[in-house]
Amino acid sequence: MIYIGDHNKTAIIDAYRQDNGIRRVVILSPQKFTLTINDVEMVEYAEIIQYKHFYRLLQEIDQSTLLVINECLRTQNRFDLTYNCIRHFLNQTPHQLIFQRLPIIDTIDDFMTLFDWDTRSQWRRESFSPDVLTAAKIVCNPVEIRIRPVRVETTAAQKAAYQAEKRRLIDGIGQRDPHTIPRHLHLMGGKAKMAAIVDGRSYVGRNDRLKIPGMATYKETTYPAGPYTAFEFPHNVIDFADVLTLADQTEIDALVTDLKVDEWYLQRYQEWAGRVSDVCTAISQG
Repeated sequence: MIYIGDHNKTAIIDAYRQDNGIRRVVILSPQKFTLTINDVEMVEYAEIIQYKHFYRLLQEIDQSTLLVINECLRTQNRFDLTYNCIRHFLNQTPHQLIFQRLPIIDTIDDFMTLFDWDTRSQWRRESFSPDVLTAAKIVCNPVEIRIRPVRVETTAAQKAAYQAEKRRLIDGIGQRDPHTIPRHLHLMGGKAKMAAIVDGRSYVGRNDRLKIPGMATYKETTYPAGPYTAFEFPHNVIDFADVLTLADQTEIDALVTDLKVDEWYLQRYQEWAGRVSDVCTAISQG
């Protein structure tokens, strides 16, 4: 069973244990998404591929084991080594619960990793299609993400510095990753955004270079001071998704300057939010 959106995971697991004669529960989860449940074995996502866990679990998982896969959609590579280890575990038991708040990382085909886990990978070479969704059991509480831009105007000097830095980066890019350019330029609006900071609010940004009170980075393991405002966007979508999940937010304000790179990031993330909604709709109707 695949559960998308917000659910009472503990209640679902407890009910499944009682209804199916489960003797053992193994939960696979990134550390920052760990579930606090008594009498279960928790295996950290990053350690799944380690020999101490992989071969032992292959021997120990049996027909009376419930395997819980919690927020394990961590890469867009459907054939990632960790994903393949999870497939092996799933072949040992008919009992699995798959929890994922957001159904994708970035594109609609990301959902197919979750689909594979619930269908013993019978369609592992297939792209996303509503036609095959009936093969999985899916419960979707749709997640609608709203990103509200808070507009910030830059000065003439800041605009000029931005254009000069943009030209320098383009001229010197060589064989490097071209995404280096927007990643770097996006940081240049930071000083202009300082004027929009509101005392007492919590912010999330790429780093704490400006020493803003209440600033968290996209690499924290908890976000207890929400709701957060995006001071800037991360380059990797999964970092943004993690913050929304850990802070339990579906709506987020974002500081956006009039520099073109900021508008590029805003559009990129609004399109991503649209894809999350589209996938929720598709799997709800499948």
